[in-house]
Amino acid sequence: MTKPSTAATQRELRPYSGYHNRPAPSDDSFITQVGPGTPGGEYLRRYWHPFLLASELKDLPVPVRLLGEDLVVFRDGSGQLGLLHRHCIHRGTSLEYGIVAERGIRCCYHGWHFNVDGTVLDTPAEPQTSRIKDNFVQGAYRIHEWKGLLFAYMGPVDAEPEFPTYDCVDNPSDNEVVPFRMNLPCNWVQIVENGSDPIHNAYLHAIVAGQQFSAAFKVLPQLDFPETPLGFLSMATRKVGDYVFVRASDIILPNMGQFPNGANRVDAESVGLRPFLTRWAVAVDDHNSFYMGFAHLNSYNAGVRKISREDFGVDQIPFIGQTQDRPHAERQREPGDFDAVVTQGAVANRKAEHLGTTDRGVVLFRRLLANAIRTTAEGKVPVQPRLNGDKPVSTYAHEVVMRVPDDVNLDDPQRLAQFGREAALSFVEFDHLPPLERERAVDKKVREILQSMAHASAK
Repeated sequence: MTKPSTAATQRELRPYSGYHNRPAPSDDSFITQVGPGTPGGEYLRRYWHPFLLASELKDLPVPVRLLGEDLVVFRDGSGQLGLLHRHCIHRGTSLEYGIVAERGIRCCYHGWHFNVDGTVLDTPAEPQTSRIKDNFVQGAYRIHEWKGLLFAYMGPVDAEPEFPTYDCVDNPSDNEVVPFRMNLPCNWVQIVENGSDPIHNAYLHAIVAGQQFSAAFKVLPQLDFPETPLGFLSMATRKVGDYVFVRASDIILPNMGQFPNGANRVDAESVGLRPFLTRWAVAVDDHNSFYMGFAHLNSYNAGVRKISREDFGVDQIPFIGQTQDRPHAERQREPGDFDAVVTQGAVANRKAEHLGTTDRGVVLFRRLLANAIRTTAEGKVPVQPRLNGDKPVSTYAHEVVMRVPDDVNLDDPQRLAQFGREAALSFVEFDHLPPLERERAVDKKVREILQSMAHASAK
């Protein structure tokens, strides 16, 4: 192929040059494909993933799709949970129509009886001398129920990690967690990238598309993305009036995130290790995902946003723009996260992007994800959430609001960014402490940081 002439290259930058500027074909299947045997799918199968609210599972089997596989989930008469390949290994009939038994489930077609672990308990249509039930198993996966969500592990049996619990979810203070699940017709990576992109909070949620967050978010921030033991912080630091405001979302590989409330008015001092949402971007298949997890109802979040248990459920969350339930014209006038993420396409064409300096978090996530997928492909164990002995996994989503002392100048962007990073990393420094103790330790440390900056200014 001949190299385009200089004149042709120049024409591409002229107005009305769509003919010359068609997007390049997309090819990022390495990080976006989730099915069995794909590099990304094999990586995701090393983790626990939520896929259903426990309240959605009643007396009948529920068909589900997860990581590109068709499955069925049920609770048998003894209370045991089962997650099996949907099609019976005998003749392929869907176990969605299986008959739940006291132990396991029976296929409606010929009565093959499967335990929750997939072993065949009985093949009643076969002769009593038949040993066929000893020669086959129905595909089955581990399942775990935690705080109203059902989680699945779909990887190799000998690589199963311990089920992780998280400190902000298990917070023993006044915190109540409420499960929710939303359906998004797009690849899971796009959802995580949205959480890795803090500058969109200013534009989509405050400046351009309607004031969905507080007015404080109209102040453009300094961005930073310090890495943590679990992933990285997607953080923004602002000087809002007399206060400095640090807001850090916690991006936890592969697909978990924790996000503070977006309604902080920044009119009083606070230090909060209290996310509003803990969510997983769960891959249904390459083109569909669940955005699901927990909302946190506590005194900290209630101080800035009135929320209740009844506000959350399946495709239900009390924040505009998270579903497609509004009329299309209304969504055009005030779009939200759903519209921004889903309209990139079922699988976003990353070759057609033109990334800028504010996209550093998105670039970092893609790099960490690709490296983790390669690690798994090499037969190594990817980084897992680390339990602190018998304590839950430490997490890092937080907000800090502090009045700026008169002798500290945070109008300089570099000094503002420096303060934000030091404040954020103090949450990592004290991560051996439980959440309430860590808040107190960080509060003290942040005030010391401000004092140190004052002393430095005086010299």
